[in-house]
Amino acid sequence: MAFCTITSKACLILVSLVFWAAAAGLFFIGGWVYNTYHHYNELTTANLTLIPASIILAAGVFMFILGIVGCIAACKENKILLAVLFTVLLIILCAEVTAAGLAYGFREDVRKAVNDGLDDALKKYNGTMKDQMDYVQKELKCCGVRNATDWSSSKGWNNTKTVPESCCMMKNCTVADRSPFSKKIYQQVKFGLS
Repeated sequence: MAFCTITSKACLILVSLVFWAAAAGLFFIGGWVYNTYHHYNELTTANLTLIPASIILAAGVFMFILGIVGCIAACKENKILLAVLFTVLLIILCAEVTAAGLAYGFREDVRKAVNDGLDDALKKYNGTMKDQMDYVQKELKCCGVRNATDWSSSKGWNNTKTVPESCCMMKNCTVADRSPFSKKIYQQVKFGLS
């Protein structure tokens, strides 16, 4: 009987250490997302882009605490802590299934909010949104919201014959290279936002 107790303790401590490692990974990923994608949050009509990073960081804190509870429950052999641990794990499983369903159900709303924000940024290009829009186009290797011809109808760009330099595939792009139909600019979004 003692062998089973020692084995179950060791397994629970190992699971708790895995939770700590996962928490560290989530902290890293959440921080990286905040650092890398803070420009996108300024472009959307709803503040949807950094919500996943916030959820990732909160999940990291939660998993770290859960790892501590697991280690204490295993070392002390406390039945109440073990019951709390497994109840919380069951709640996490239910929350993950619910989150997956909600993500699938609201995917069109997120797509619409991102497209609306990008359309708005296109209209305000020479004002407050120039840096953000240039950053997004360079990072996503795209031009416009749907394609490069979006710039010809942009009120913020006021130039129907060319596109911004951030649309160029190469660094030193001439005005002649920046036609909406040029082969030297990115033509469309590659990530399916439109």
